Amino acid sequence: MNEARLLEEIERLRERVERHEKRIEGVSWELEILKQISTDNLIAVLELRKSMETLSQEFRSFKDEMRAFKDEMRAFKEEMRAFKDEMNRKWGDLANRLGTLTEDIFAPGLPYLAERLGFKVKKRMLDVEYRKDGRYNQYDAIVLAEDEGGREILFVAEVKSQLRAEHFDEFRAKLENLFHYEPEWREKPLVPILAALRIPQDLVAPASRRGVLLVRMGGDYLEALNPEVLPGSGGTEG
Repeated sequence: MNEARLLEEIERLRERVERHEKRIEGVSWELEILKQISTDNLIAVLELRKSMETLSQEFRSFKDEMRAFKDEMRAFKEEMRAFKDEMNRKWGDLANRLGTLTEDIFAPGLPYLAERLGFKVKKRMLDVEYRKDGRYNQYDAIVLAEDEGGREILFVAEVKSQLRAEHFDEFRAKLENLFHYEPEWREKPLVPILAALRIPQDLVAPASRRGVLLVRMGGDYLEALNPEVLPGSGGTEG
């Protein structure tokens, strides 16, 4: 082989070596990039796993807190239910005591009010109970009195802490039953009395139309709001 040809072969080899070196450099660069990407991915995966574990722990802690909160709410509801029951019982007791107190205030004074209205009291009955033929009624006060002409008048009183419109019909039903227990009183003039600590002004006119005497606390102990409903000449306060 002559020298010129040998030089050509050497040059071709050199060029091939350079091409391979360049390819090797490119592959090495790509490998380095892949290595870096893999490392970053691994770090990201590890961080993600760590975050997931932290999140899982926080979620378990949250579930425990919610469970404890539900237990506290259940206990609170039970306490509130017990408190509500106790308050209802106390309000019921208070209402009963208020009703009894109101009766204790008004019922004994009604006979004296009848005398001040010009009637002579012959008989007074307080907290009267009747049971007959399966019926039961309680009357706060019943007063048998005479007017100036000697005619017997029957006063029947119902005492309320606060008067309401529906009390008129309830009282009328009780009055009808009274004559079932005491039929001999049916022919006597009747004065129904509704007495209360508080009587709305708009109930006075309906009471007068029904012939019901309204009584409340006043400057002279008890006072009649509509004495014009009284029969006979004793229709004004003395």
